[in-house]
Amino acid sequence: MRNKKLIVLLTIVLVLVLSIVTCSATFLVRDVNAYCYYEHADIDEYNKKVVEKAGIKLNSSMFFVDEVGIKNNIEKAYPDIEVINVRRGFPDTVTINYVIYEKSFQYKKGDRYYQCYSSGRIGEVSGVEMPGYFTVKPSGTTSDKIGNYFQSENGKDRKYVDRIIAFFRSKGMIDYQITQLIKFVDLTRDGYVYIRTNAGVSIEIHDISVKFEDLLDRAFAVYAKKDPLWIDVEVTKGLIKAYPNFDVSAGDNIRCVYSPSTSVSDDEAYYKAHYDLNS
Repeated sequence: MRNKKLIVLLTIVLVLVLSIVTCSATFLVRDVNAYCYYEHADIDEYNKKVVEKAGIKLNSSMFFVDEVGIKNNIEKAYPDIEVINVRRGFPDTVTINYVIYEKSFQYKKGDRYYQCYSSGRIGEVSGVEMPGYFTVKPSGTTSDKIGNYFQSENGKDRKYVDRIIAFFRSKGMIDYQITQLIKFVDLTRDGYVYIRTNAGVSIEIHDISVKFEDLLDRAFAVYAKKDPLWIDVEVTKGLIKAYPNFDVSAGDNIRCVYSPSTSVSDDEAYYKAHYDLNS
């Protein structure tokens, strides 16, 4: 009886092994494709680069495709690319789905400026502040190695930058338009986010007790002349403040005010009095 059970078990194991071997020999990688989720002027060139750096050998088994390894290979070679997923299309096709990040912001560390893509990864380094980026003035430690994220995923500054970019994207802006809108973002003052626009006006968010995006949305409504209180005001120089309203009887948990100024020097005086004196 025991011998019969052993024979049955060995038979099952043998069938499984033969099935795996047969499938491995049958389902071979004969085609590798790359697909970008967004349009890009150089999409054909990017597709070639993604496939080339994936490291997938043709005629290798579909079952041994290493998704993590493929993602690491591509993203290590190209800081502006993020692999979303790697899909097996049986019987013989592998498709790499990815996105391309545009240039976005830069920050200064020591005597160097580090330019980052909107993903937060460092793409270039320069000795001067470069055009086509908005500048971030971080409060915490930052990286100085190309290909790294400028700060760890738990870093306060990185979270703020990610949320700011996501917010303006939610308003229909692409990365290029965001860099045209923002001149710099100062994160050095605890509990505050200061955004200077290229139009001249600044937005100050006091980020406590109310969701940051809600505060920014209210301030941006004034800037974009979508707040009914300010639709007839040309918002250029001056400061828009959004902060929690602690007056429970007001029926609104956010206060937002615009203080126009008569000159740029007034704005600079306020900024230097409350933020980095060496800016």
